[in-house]
Amino acid sequence: MNVAADASAAVTLIRRTLLRPARPVPARVRVRVAAWLSVAGSLVYVGQKVYMAAHGRVGMPGHPAPASVQAQFEHPGLAQAGNASLGLVAALVAWATVARWGDRAPRWALLSALAVAAVMQSLGAVITIGRADLAPGHLGWNAVYEVASGSVGLAAWAVVTASYWLRTRTRARSDSPGRGRTGGAARPARTAVAAHAALACALAYGLMKLDWALGGEFLMRQAPVPPGPLNDLLNRTPGAVAGHWASVALALVGVAAALHLSGRFGPLGRIRRTALLAGSWAGCAFMVTRAVGLVGYGFAGDIRVLAGLGSVPSAYEDLARDQAFWDLVLWSPYWLFFGTCWGVAAWRYRSRHRSRHRGAG
Repeated sequence: MNVAADASAAVTLIRRTLLRPARPVPARVRVRVAAWLSVAGSLVYVGQKVYMAAHGRVGMPGHPAPASVQAQFEHPGLAQAGNASLGLVAALVAWATVARWGDRAPRWALLSALAVAAVMQSLGAVITIGRADLAPGHLGWNAVYEVASGSVGLAAWAVVTASYWLRTRTRARSDSPGRGRTGGAARPARTAVAAHAALACALAYGLMKLDWALGGEFLMRQAPVPPGPLNDLLNRTPGAVAGHWASVALALVGVAAALHLSGRFGPLGRIRRTALLAGSWAGCAFMVTRAVGLVGYGFAGDIRVLAGLGSVPSAYEDLARDQAFWDLVLWSPYWLFFGTCWGVAAWRYRSRHRSRHRGAG
């Protein structure tokens, strides 16, 4: 009897923990759009791999792998068919996050599969963006499509993954003892939107620097850097690589600071709160100043160079115009948005602390 009772208790425990359905909070329209974009991107990938499998080649349509890589595969068609099946699994995982039949899956199982799929799909999107020819003189519709599709894929998978984690956590808290069905974790306050945007910017910057540190060149040639340091970046000198890793560490600090500003953690002590606000205001001031053009590159300097009003050595004129173009359309808007988000997030955080302090008094 004791053995049967213990076995029954063990089965009940497994069902309540490992096999408990997630039943997430229903997804909003924008989350469903992101999920279907992820599904569509995965199915496009499946079609591309099926096409390459039918032709017995490794790579992607329009971008076949070099002959040395092709020679490493005895059965390239089978390898591409295997990649196609992984893309199909990724599409099913993204679909499950917003479908009713996906509500029955345990949270840990679907969240693990979603994390793996999101990482693999995001890496594929980064590769797609990185191989696009972004030189202004050679910019074509194919490059525009690759950059657009890769960027949309990165954003869509990030939204799907973060949303599923939040929606299942909210339901788990609301179903826990002592909480009502409508209780639990409240939706993130609208005041935290700026902090979340700053977190996304810091994460994107850190991923780009991590790619550079590991040998990649994503957007490296488009970076607004003088010729000498740019050569150091391209030649991967020890100092340049060390700088990449330092930037990765700084980006992680930014991610942690943005999480604190969003209110994800408890109240900080006076010293840490002062350091957090001081760092946020300093980052805001530097980024906005950099974007405007008061310290070297920025909107003002880019317009001068593109208008032919800047004093640029003739040997570097083409490079300067190319860098000014990319700084005007990409880097300066990025830094302006990033810095503005830091400032707004710090102001909101300070306002919340003052309101809480007055309420406690």
